[in-house]
Amino acid sequence: MPLPLPTAALLESRLSVVVRHPVDAVVAASLGRRFARDAGLSAASSAEVAVVVSELATNLVRHTRAGGTVEVWREDDAWLCIRALDRGPGMSEPERLFLGREGRPGPLPGESLGEGGAAVRRLTDEVRVSNRVGGGLEVFARKRLKLEARRPW
Repeated sequence: MPLPLPTAALLESRLSVVVRHPVDAVVAASLGRRFARDAGLSAASSAEVAVVVSELATNLVRHTRAGGTVEVWREDDAWLCIRALDRGPGMSEPERLFLGREGRPGPLPGESLGEGGAAVRRLTDEVRVSNRVGGGLEVFARKRLKLEARRPW
């Protein structure tokens, strides 16, 4: 049976993608890159946004049974905001998401590299993570909009 297509919506300059399966993370990253380009970010900065969205969306699939949602929007013509909301159990120490492997041995076969949160921190200007009231985790990141003139082609 084929997987259902991910649910994506663009409402009032806000992208929202429901992520439940690995393919949804790929779609979210592609849509995030496109949203960033349309918001005026350079190709390189848009690629960084795609990595951030991909890492957050992949975590939604990997660490929660019910998945979650990734959202991207502009704020005050100065920021591109990215938020991931999940329906999982949360974390006892949410800030550990950004630490990476920190001296732990490399991953075992089939195990995550454990560097996604660290990549999110490196590729954004501000990031925070917290447990949500009622369960789940929220990761919020912002990237400063450094607008570039788009080439006409």
